[in-house]
Amino acid sequence: MKKLISLLTFALLMSCSSGPQSVAKNFSEKLAKGKVEEAKKLATESTGKLLDFMAGFGGVKINPDFECEIVKDSVVKNKAWVTLKDEKGEEKELQLVKIDGKWLVHMESKK
Repeated sequence: MKKLISLLTFALLMSCSSGPQSVAKNFSEKLAKGKVEEAKKLATESTGKLLDFMAGFGGVKINPDFECEIVKDSVVKNKAWVTLKDEKGEEKELQLVKIDGKWLVHMESKK
């Protein structure tokens, strides 16, 4: 019985660690710390291209001490919206999509 409870607890922790909230937080922190290649692993292909473009023009501001917290989230089927608040109290919403069972940040360029 103890093994079953331990296994279920581990499975629950693993499922939470790769949920949209965790992915959004990790993505934001990696990007803010200048770890663009690591952030791209948590993003859709088109978002990765956008990050490359931004980095090429110096559009990624680096803050090595950046931290954020999850304020709220909303999940509807294979889409999620996660609102994060940084240490300055500023909030930003990220959209995520679930592709092949994996949550990825999806950003669109503003025209």
